[in-house]
Amino acid sequence: MVKEWESSGYLKVYHYGEMRSLPLHYPFVQDIEQYDEAQLQRQVPTLIIHGRNDEVIPIQSSRNYAKQRPWVKLVEVDSDHSLTNVSTKIWSLTKEFCHL
Repeated sequence: MVKEWESSGYLKVYHYGEMRSLPLHYPFVQDIEQYDEAQLQRQVPTLIIHGRNDEVIPIQSSRNYAKQRPWVKLVEVDSDHSLTNVSTKIWSLTKEFCHL
């Protein structure tokens, strides 16, 4: 699949916000490859809200990321990748995090 993505130049990916598939261009991957995740250590206050039932990105990815960065707050919610059933909670957590 990755080879096909590279040769065609893009991959159709479902965008939950747009509620439709959009092209994700292969240079996105090329750009990501130039960064070493271990070097991404700028202490920017970060809030991650991740659904425990996420079928796209495993919750463990966010757990690992937050564990290595004490300035990251991870909130696990009972939802999937779309987080559509927790929108009120997201606004509440965001407001609290931003001290609004």
